[in-house]
Amino acid sequence: MSRRWLHPQTVPRGFLRLYILTLLSKGPETGYSIMGKIDERTDGAWRPGPGTMYPLLKGLVADGLAKVAPEKPASGAKAYVITPRGRKELDDLKEGLGSMGRKERVIGRLFYDLVPAAVFVPVMINRYKEGVTLLRHKFFEIPQPDRDAYLKDIKLFMESQVEWIDLQLGSETRGAPRQASRARR
Repeated sequence: MSRRWLHPQTVPRGFLRLYILTLLSKGPETGYSIMGKIDERTDGAWRPGPGTMYPLLKGLVADGLAKVAPEKPASGAKAYVITPRGRKELDDLKEGLGSMGRKERVIGRLFYDLVPAAVFVPVMINRYKEGVTLLRHKFFEIPQPDRDAYLKDIKLFMESQVEWIDLQLGSETRGAPRQASRARR
């Protein structure tokens, strides 16, 4: 049974180009290594094939956004690096991602109306867990003092969620910790 479930046509147009430029901005990559990283990052849900990857890399070179690396990796395969023009395009593309959050929320609301509650709740719990992991991964790319402001927002949000969870669990759960904390005073 195949692990792959993501059809390439469901990936937004231009996304793979953006992702390849992002990987190349971190260092040289071969087409094979890029395919492997996407496969790993999507838990096997998607691995672009050579028929997609190599023409796209050739196009990035033709457009002046990437070039063949001067040194070949140990495997002897052709590696690619981003060019200054490619870095500029990447910065421009990333700036355009600012509207992504709103689009995702709007489409998400429609999608979640279709999903039964018994499926929705575990999906959202897993999405939350993964979101926290991703947040921690990206968090330190944000400069200070913005990080502290975000941490305060996260803390307020988390505290409100704990209060809601306590309410849902019932008063016997809420009462015990509060009585214990009162006893310590």
